[in-house]
Amino acid sequence: MIQHRFEYRAPRTINEAVGILKDAGSDCAVLGGGTWLIPNMTFAAHRPKVVLDPKHLGLASISELEDEVLVGARATYADILRSQLVSTHLPLLASMASGITGGISITGQGTIGGSACYGNPSSDVPACLIALRARLRLRSTKGDRDVEATDFFRGSFATTRRPDEMLTAIILPKAIHSARWGYYKLKFSTGSWPIMTAAAIVEGDRARVALGAATAIPILSEATLPTNASADELGDFARFCAIVSPHEELADELAGPGYRRRVAHSIVLRALEQCRGAR
Repeated sequence: MIQHRFEYRAPRTINEAVGILKDAGSDCAVLGGGTWLIPNMTFAAHRPKVVLDPKHLGLASISELEDEVLVGARATYADILRSQLVSTHLPLLASMASGITGGISITGQGTIGGSACYGNPSSDVPACLIALRARLRLRSTKGDRDVEATDFFRGSFATTRRPDEMLTAIILPKAIHSARWGYYKLKFSTGSWPIMTAAAIVEGDRARVALGAATAIPILSEATLPTNASADELGDFARFCAIVSPHEELADELAGPGYRRRVAHSIVLRALEQCRGAR
């Protein structure tokens, strides 16, 4: 049960919403699916004076642009899994969403936009968005600005989103027809947070891998990788992607110092191995 008083606002237009954010600033929390915000408010980890609910703003749609797919900030994991656009043009995103645990209360309520804005290094979303070259569209009273996913995540629970801005959409380039992809995560139990994630996409002879939860910000690696790469070539590239500085490595209740560095190569390699057969 939430113990503190707050004002609940459900604006009818985007302009009204960003006006509320401009006035309330850091005292306002934007409600996505509520799977992060409500528990944090219940345990008094977050005590916003205003809760802004964008449920009337039409931000849950998934639509096609020319060479991109626009995923509304309030699209749930279930919406992503139901979308033919996503399964056709963004199979890596669909693979990530299919591995979200917690049952319908999470997949049917949790949003990819809310997860991105929360910025938990151990969530599935950050590395996946970086691997997919996503852009995050932020709206304020000054208008829209698009931020590359590589610039959006700035540290543990920290992003470039300003207090007067709200995320309205995530824009993702369509994968080329011949693209191969893989997504792998290490977890100790079905319901636990991932200890580490790896999202890989190979287009032609270019491979792009984002390693998540090894450090506060996903580690991005890109290199040429032959279409029929040998096991040794895959292993070498995986080692290249899995270089984690001991000064930046995450250590928490999921994994102590040094553990993520020891397993990073294996996690990346498994994602790359998935790329062999995924189309």
